[in-house]
Amino acid sequence: MNKYFFLLVLVFFMISCTASRNEPQTITHLSLFDTTWNLVEINQKVIDTAKATKKPRIQFSKKEMKATGSNGCNSFFANFDTVEARLSFGPVGATRMACQDWMENEMAFLAMLQAAQRYAIDGYTLLIMDGNGQEIGKFLAAD
Repeated sequence: MNKYFFLLVLVFFMISCTASRNEPQTITHLSLFDTTWNLVEINQKVIDTAKATKKPRIQFSKKEMKATGSNGCNSFFANFDTVEARLSFGPVGATRMACQDWMENEMAFLAMLQAAQRYAIDGYTLLIMDGNGQEIGKFLAAD
């Protein structure tokens, strides 16, 4: 009887080990740097990018400590500073194309950068927060 019980436990153990090997691997954290982050939300409001002339996105260069990207209409660049989870941007420079249907989102994007104080990365998501810890920007890592 004990022999069969032991064999039964052994079989269940082997099956459980095999099943866990076939589960997909998940990334717990991507790096802020050298990842293209596509805009999803500003101030917890989903942004419809259908009217954007360019995909709103941001990239952080560790070597140059410069953020670059597009706010949906214009390209931008700014120096940034980060220590642990703190994040702040210097003055933002941008091209000056007029995009009438996107102007409100463009202004909100630039205001988000200026208000940024902290960030967090969870899996494929980058969250940018203000000084009160309120989420003001949400980005997803590009494929």
